[in-house]
Amino acid sequence: MRESKPKSKFKSKRKSKSKRKCLLIIVIVLILLILLPNLYIIATTSGQITTLKDIAGQDYECALIFGAGIRDGKPSPMLQERLDMGVALYQNGIVPKLLLSGHGSVDGKGYDEVKVMYEYVLDKNVPDADLIIDKSGFSTYESVQHCLNTYHLKKVLLVSQKYHLYRAVYLANQFGLEANGVIADQRRFSGQFLRDFREIFARDKDFIKGIIKP
Repeated sequence: MRESKPKSKFKSKRKSKSKRKCLLIIVIVLILLILLPNLYIIATTSGQITTLKDIAGQDYECALIFGAGIRDGKPSPMLQERLDMGVALYQNGIVPKLLLSGHGSVDGKGYDEVKVMYEYVLDKNVPDADLIIDKSGFSTYESVQHCLNTYHLKKVLLVSQKYHLYRAVYLANQFGLEANGVIADQRRFSGQFLRDFREIFARDKDFIKGIIKP
């Protein structure tokens, strides 16, 4: 009877060690499932992300500018960077049109991000005739999807901050669009670490959506 206690303790330790190993394996697998899509997206799209001065060719149909929020009826600082880059692409003759995509209001009431974007580029002397308005660009996926399915575009420039462009270009590739991303960054904004962290999971989500195309 005395010998049963050490054996029981030994079995208990083995079970505890086995549980820790299983938990560690599960954690490693979860980390890989989160990180591998990110690494894939970045690796496969990096060569398609460029700057204004390095853009080759001038046969793009338009530049897609993603919404990024408004403040007090004006573009947020990040959105202003995107709009300014889009205007620069237009004024340099690189694109003949700008596609403004974001949250819009059908009746003109409430939150209308696209209206603010529209008025901003008009003030920059971009004519109304050269603007395409997408009021249903509620996500990066939808904005890119509308390029093909709604506006029947084949070759576009995607305008956003660099951290976001990897995902946008990946989705464009999945839809069969010929696309390059143009970096709109002019400065680093506070809270970028949190945006980078959230983007990890956003890439995971769009990695799957880019495959199944809901």
